[in-house]
Amino acid sequence: MKKIIKRERYLYYKRQATPYILLAPILLFVSIFLLWPMVNVFLMSIQEYQLLKPDARKFIGFQNFVEVFTEDKVFMKAIKNSLVWVAVSVAVQTVLGFWVAYLLNQKFKGRGLYRALVLSPWAVAGVMVAIIWSLIYGETFGVLNDLLLKLGIINRNISWFSNSSRAMAAVIIANVWRGVPFFTISYLSALAGISDDIYESAKIDGAKTWVTLFKITLPMIKDTIVITTLLRSIWTFNAVDLINTLTGGGPNNATITMPLYIMQKFKLEYNYGYASALAAIASCIMMVVAFIYINLGKLGKEEMY
Repeated sequence: MKKIIKRERYLYYKRQATPYILLAPILLFVSIFLLWPMVNVFLMSIQEYQLLKPDARKFIGFQNFVEVFTEDKVFMKAIKNSLVWVAVSVAVQTVLGFWVAYLLNQKFKGRGLYRALVLSPWAVAGVMVAIIWSLIYGETFGVLNDLLLKLGIINRNISWFSNSSRAMAAVIIANVWRGVPFFTISYLSALAGISDDIYESAKIDGAKTWVTLFKITLPMIKDTIVITTLLRSIWTFNAVDLINTLTGGGPNNATITMPLYIMQKFKLEYNYGYASALAAIASCIMMVVAFIYINLGKLGKEEMY
């Protein structure tokens, strides 16, 4: 009897331990390559650590954070630019992505070809996107200036990156072109999951197109909208390739964002301690925003309509 009890207890603990044993390799991998770098960034953020002055490395507490919030004028500009960069880019991408997905979800001849063409920008690397749009925006050789001149809209070439508002608008347009396919793919998948019977029932009841859109389509893909906008916001916030290649943060820091500012402190000034403090602040901002957004969006919660 005791042997049976011991065996059952052994099997019980074995079943309980098996998932943790199987997860151990990936947990170890995550700890080494994700958690430790995050901890190391925080440790560097409370140090005076400049690569060109290795002997001067020392613990200074929260002095870097105090300097960021009290003395750094570029920091607040980078926060403001990041807000505009993310909010406008993601909002436009969401609307255009849904509109394109809604059209491509209809049945028409050549739909497969149009889908391939619309989704192709998503396969282009960020630096390549920047090169393409630099050729479009070029002041002396750009396609955009040439087209506007031929249409008679302008009478001389425009330097798109010499003006603050124009520069930000230019990089946002390039980012929208790159990001719309992501939303289109996601929304196409979500729309395909809605049964045609629901639309047929609504049509029989006399529901108009806009009623169907706001009462059936959008509510049923709400979770997809929340998760895609959240993911794209995080990716856009962290993106530096497009802005760095097109404007380098200029003119006069008009397009500098937090990640780009961190990269400049890290790679150009080699001020690892200060850059780490900026990175810690940016990470906290994104985690708080993501938490609030998920709760406001009621991700995973069903609503009654």
